[in-house]
Amino acid sequence: MNYIQEFDEKESVKSVKKAPILAFVSIKGGVGKTTLAIETASSLANHFGKRVLLVDGNFSAPTIGLYLDLTDKDRYDVTLHDALFGVGLHNAIYESHGFDVVPAAQEYKNDIDVYRLEKILNKMRYRYDFIILDSSPNYEEMKPIIAAADKVFVVTTPDEPTLITSLKAAKIARQQQTPVAGIIVNRIRSPKHEMDLDEIEKASGIPVVARIKDHDKIAAATYHKEPMTIHDEGNVISHEIRNFASALCGTPEKPRGFFDRLLPFRDLFKKEEVNREIMRQNMYEEQM
Repeated sequence: MNYIQEFDEKESVKSVKKAPILAFVSIKGGVGKTTLAIETASSLANHFGKRVLLVDGNFSAPTIGLYLDLTDKDRYDVTLHDALFGVGLHNAIYESHGFDVVPAAQEYKNDIDVYRLEKILNKMRYRYDFIILDSSPNYEEMKPIIAAADKVFVVTTPDEPTLITSLKAAKIARQQQTPVAGIIVNRIRSPKHEMDLDEIEKASGIPVVARIKDHDKIAAATYHKEPMTIHDEGNVISHEIRNFASALCGTPEKPRGFFDRLLPFRDLFKKEEVNREIMRQNMYEEQM
C-alpha cells in the first residue's frame, strides 16, 4: 500500500507556491550523486522542516530504493515506471526518514515515455517545497531529467578526468536551456593531490557550491540504510550538506563548531561559502 492513501488532484492550490525541481547530474557513475540527492532531501526535511519529494530518475539502474530499504514488492509495489506508464504518481509515493520518495523499478517490461516525467511532476509541485531528482549517468536517460528540472547541480570528484566527463552533463543542460546552479565536489580524499576550487571553477566556468570530504561513516550509513544526515548529524559531511541545504532554503548557515575550525582542511572550505551566499540570495528571491 502506498504512503498517500487518498489524493484529490482537484484540490485548490492557487495560494500555494510551486516547488523548485532540482536535479543532481553527472555523466559518470560512482561520483556519489545518488547519495547527495538523498542527503539533500533528508537535510531539507529534517533540518529545515521542508516538504520534500525525492525521485529516482535512474530509469535503467535505480538505487534509491536500495539505499532506503524500499524494495519490499508487497509494500512498495508501485514505482516511477508505473507512473510513466499511466498510473497516478501519487500511488508511487512513500515516506522514508521524514521525506517522500518515488522509487524506480529494478525491472520493468512495459515501454514508457520518460519525457512524461516533467508533466507528472508538475502536478506535484504545489504539494511540496522541493522536488529532488537523481539522474542516471546515461546520456540519453539524463536528458528527460534535465528537461524536468528548473536547475541542475553537476556532481564530480576532484580529479581532472572525472571533472571533464561530468561537465558533459552541464553541456546538455545548456543545450536544453536548464540553468546549471553549481558544482558539488564530492569524495575529497587528498586535497594536496587533487584539483582545488580555483582550478575546478576555471575549467568549468561554474561556481563550486559544496565540497564534501570522503568519510568511512558513509559506508556505515549505507549499511544501516539511512541518510548520513540522520545516522551521524555531527559528521563533517552532514555539516556541509546542511550548509548546502540552507542555501537552497535561503537561510543562514549554521556556524562551525570549535573542533571543525581546527580541522586541517579548514582553509580549503571557505571560497564556496561565498558562492553559496550568492545562491542563497537567488533562491530566497525566487521563493518570495
